[in-house]
Amino acid sequence: MRLSAAFALLISATILTFPSHASWFDDLTKKEESKTEVTDSQSSGLVDSVMSQLGLNQNQAEGGLGSLLSLAQSTLGGDQFGPIAAAIPGIDGLLAAAPEVDSDSGMSGLLAKAGDLGSSLQGGAQVYDAFEQLGISKELAAPMVDILKGYVDETAGAGTTDLLMQGLGALL
Repeated sequence: MRLSAAFALLISATILTFPSHASWFDDLTKKEESKTEVTDSQSSGLVDSVMSQLGLNQNQAEGGLGSLLSLAQSTLGGDQFGPIAAAIPGIDGLLAAAPEVDSDSGMSGLLAKAGDLGSSLQGGAQVYDAFEQLGISKELAAPMVDILKGYVDETAGAGTTDLLMQGLGALL
């Protein structure tokens, strides 16, 4: 009988102290949350760089980056664009921030009517049209490309940067 009482006491003590040791689960959850915050801050780091270096607001920076990335995505296609997408946390939000451009109006509309040569340049013109909608001077396209290029080079390396520049070829 004494053995079972001692065993019961041991079990009770273990059960009663378990919640105080269950904090490992909370720590694990906090680490996952902090990983998400780091990812978000990395993405906002790119946007912040564009904002501070080019004097743009957040909407302009996100929309401008999204326009550049949309051009690269449409030029390269999904398989080649994958490494670029992997290098930029929050890329879906940036792509969604790119304004819709009417391909029948503006510079891109004129190029659409110019035949094959025009269609090869149309992607770059759509970026300029998007910049105009966002209130960004088209002269800021090259510096924004440089910031994006530097970011991708830092996060993913030269091979991915080469893909990005290939995707932005119509603009450069």
